[in-house]
Amino acid sequence: MKIYSYFLSPSFKKIWLSADLAELLHLPGPGYTWLEYRKWLELIHPDDRKDAEIAARKKSGEQTGRVTYRIRIADSEYLKVEDFRQEIPVEGTGKRLIQGMLLPLETGPDTITVQEALYEIARLSVEKDNLVELLRAIHLTIRNLMPAENFYIALYDKESGLVSFPYFVDEFDPPPPPKPAGRGLTEYVLRTGQPLLASPEVFAKLESEGQVESIGAPSVDWLGVPLRVHDEVFGVMVVQSYTEGLRYSEEHLQVLSFVANQAALVIKKNLAEELRKETERLLTDSFASIQDGISILDLEMNIVRVNPVMEKWYAHALPLVGKKCHLAYHGKNNFCEPCPSLETLRTLQPACEIVPRTGPGGKITGWLELFSFPLIDHRTGRLKGVIEYVRDITERKKAEDAMLASLKEKEILLKEVHHRVKNNMQIISSLLNLQSGYLKDPEARSALKECQNRIYSMALVHDKLYREKDLASIDFGDYAEKLLVHLFQVHIPNSEGVAYSVRVEAPALTVDLAIPLGLILTELVSNSLQHAFSPGQGGSLEVSLLPDGERLRLEVRDDGRGYEPSAQSRFGLEIVKLLSAQLGGEFYITSPAGGGTLATVSFPRPNQLRVEESTKKY
Repeated sequence: MKIYSYFLSPSFKKIWLSADLAELLHLPGPGYTWLEYRKWLELIHPDDRKDAEIAARKKSGEQTGRVTYRIRIADSEYLKVEDFRQEIPVEGTGKRLIQGMLLPLETGPDTITVQEALYEIARLSVEKDNLVELLRAIHLTIRNLMPAENFYIALYDKESGLVSFPYFVDEFDPPPPPKPAGRGLTEYVLRTGQPLLASPEVFAKLESEGQVESIGAPSVDWLGVPLRVHDEVFGVMVVQSYTEGLRYSEEHLQVLSFVANQAALVIKKNLAEELRKETERLLTDSFASIQDGISILDLEMNIVRVNPVMEKWYAHALPLVGKKCHLAYHGKNNFCEPCPSLETLRTLQPACEIVPRTGPGGKITGWLELFSFPLIDHRTGRLKGVIEYVRDITERKKAEDAMLASLKEKEILLKEVHHRVKNNMQIISSLLNLQSGYLKDPEARSALKECQNRIYSMALVHDKLYREKDLASIDFGDYAEKLLVHLFQVHIPNSEGVAYSVRVEAPALTVDLAIPLGLILTELVSNSLQHAFSPGQGGSLEVSLLPDGERLRLEVRDDGRGYEPSAQSRFGLEIVKLLSAQLGGEFYITSPAGGGTLATVSFPRPNQLRVEESTKKY
């Protein structure tokens, strides 16, 4: 499989062609060739030129870009090629170039293409969640592209400084254990971030310069490329040959570089996922093993993670994560003495102390038995921090926790009741809406719509109780706002251009009071929107709930055409009268001297005044 390479400047002014590519295109001059980019585009078939230029300028990031086109190799002869591109850093300059690789598409039926290999590696990233299985599958894919009987992948951990070999297949050397970075060829690629084809001559030169040293069985050819993501080299992919007749070329280097670019993304993703799972398993096991309070500290005694019990105990110091443990838990600027966690950091042994539980201001609210355990990184054997297991040994606190847990359970059950009642009312409203679609009589359909509005006013009470922390009372100002928005939407076009205002000076209302008062408000506002205004007329509608001595007075006032008993909904007003009587109140409706309509309901008032005002135009 013949491969041709080029490098393109980021400014898209010049393109550098390898000697064999220049020869293929019959360009003058020996060796490598610089060509103006516009001249390069002229070599591409006119029908493919636009797609090729768009693909070249598209930012590919860490992914490998790809485009297929025909390029002229003689006066009237074109060769169909697949162009793979990726951005690469230029060592020591901070600049980047676009590296390209042309693959003629006249491959045999049994030859896997680089494109297919990249697709295969992308597929493996989804199917393989185990790192070793993933690397084994990548190895098999590369073996279909080039000789790769001897293959390994090395990964570098910056934190520990160790080079590990999660996948290593070699006919002479056994898999090496993790080791500090040395002077081998693998570390040379890690340091330089550049691919390396090390023939015996190249290796001898590097060894004489003191840059590398011989490790393991000597190979005829050693080919290694960096695994890089976001300019960070985290590993090396290597193939090597021990057979004199099996040699690697620059073409193999280009192919392995392109494959490694895609494989690096897949491997990095797999490593991150494995680390996440490992960390989650560690924390989950720790949290599952210890049933009371849990706090995880790093080597500097900073809080890394806590369980909900600790957050509950130290709610006055939230957020806990990121703070020093002595400051968050004890309100102190210095370490506590004695401190079991400090003792564990010094000795790597578990420790235990009885410590006070403090609240705001440093007040002692109980006593805790604190156990500290060393948190060890099982990969490196190094200490990572401390796990604190905290048990409340205050009987009073245990009883309080049980009481609060029971109260929370009851609140959840009561919220669920309100939620289900609201849902059932919505179902009834939906059934009425469905039924109205089959009615041809306008009066019948209007009656069903009024029923839906009444149901909505009751459902809104239960919905607010479900969403609020206070399960016993309703903020009637907020409730009235939401109800008016709904009614104005229902009564379009009569409501268009009508401004409304809500003024509430009343305590929060109980459910027994809020539901009938909501029904009354629904009837009175609907009555005004139906009869006071014509479509497009505009006007204003005022709703107020105000104290009146020992009573509360609900008023709905509009500046429409005035009260006409014959035109009003008798059934709706009858509902208002009945509900007013249920509240122990009185209802009356008049036409003030200034015009419009005023409907008033007066009833005995609860205690604790609260004021809320708002004005909106629908």
